[in-house]
Amino acid sequence: MSIDVFQYKTGLYLIAFLLQYHVALAQKPITIGHQYQISSQILDEEREIWISLPDSYEDSIYSQKNYPVCYFFDGNLHFENLVAQTNRLSSGLYAEMPEVILVGIIQKDRTQELTPTAMATPEEWKRADFSSSGGNLQFMEFVEQELKAWVNQEFRTNGYEILIGHSFGGLAVANALITHPERFDAYVPIDASMWWDSEKLLSSIDSLWNPLKYEGKTLFLAKANDSGSGEDHHNALFKFRDEFNRLQPGSPLRYRYTFYEKEGHGSVVVPAEYEALRFIFEGYEMPVKQVMKDPSLLDGHYEEVSKRLGYRVLPDEKMIDDLAKVCERQELNEQAKELLRRNTVYYPQSKHAKKRYLNFEDK
Repeated sequence: MSIDVFQYKTGLYLIAFLLQYHVALAQKPITIGHQYQISSQILDEEREIWISLPDSYEDSIYSQKNYPVCYFFDGNLHFENLVAQTNRLSSGLYAEMPEVILVGIIQKDRTQELTPTAMATPEEWKRADFSSSGGNLQFMEFVEQELKAWVNQEFRTNGYEILIGHSFGGLAVANALITHPERFDAYVPIDASMWWDSEKLLSSIDSLWNPLKYEGKTLFLAKANDSGSGEDHHNALFKFRDEFNRLQPGSPLRYRYTFYEKEGHGSVVVPAEYEALRFIFEGYEMPVKQVMKDPSLLDGHYEEVSKRLGYRVLPDEKMIDDLAKVCERQELNEQAKELLRRNTVYYPQSKHAKKRYLNFEDK
């Protein structure tokens, strides 16, 4: 009898183990992006790109949207951070920015692709090799003519574009800002290597500066406090800051410089990217409590946001739907009804918006 009980218990343990094993096998991974290979005629090679789409991109309930695009160099190094930060900043009723498509550009040769001029390796720099430097012009033609065209063809984009880079990537961002400001809407050079080639890019600002080209453009310039980066690095960045401080009066460029006293050259990336996104989309956040009292405030708020960003920004359909539910719970029924009515105006093709409004009227 005891043998039968033992066998019975053993069988139960085995079944429990197999069930747990099956559950473990049935678990699904959390996916934050996908890798793509695109063919470049300009570079004559295949290039790897990492893409993260907004959570709402495949939504089947609310209206499809077009999204801003954030391009960034050294994509594998910045990808997880930017996915986390953009998801957090664009979620909920108090979202501080719209959802964006993230495009991480994977570098094969950072020195070649991110430096604008060729420079000999200083003799005292034993571990450096600048022999391939100076290929940023060609690389940016790939970004402008091929990568952007592919992204705009494959995904629903709205034309608003951000460029982010750190160190050599920051130098490439600064070079794009100075030489071709029309190519992007917002520029974020983080602790950029402005010392490159005896500060050659800095010396070209005066001859290339044209205030008219910076209408509607945004610059967030970040600098770390890192003694290990050397005096040349520090001094060049301070000169870059001073140049824009000098040029800023009367300029249409939206500009902010932030010095991170407690951050080094590597750690500055995390707070700088977070604050850059908040600055680029400053004023985007909906005044929730005021709108709950007076939904008509939506029009003026998003008209101002649209004017600042340069493209038409509508209140998010799901966000307005969620806000109407909050109003219902607080028995603000007239405000809830007006919010749902406005969703049918903002999104006239949305079956969900129409259904929600009609159902509420029938209550």
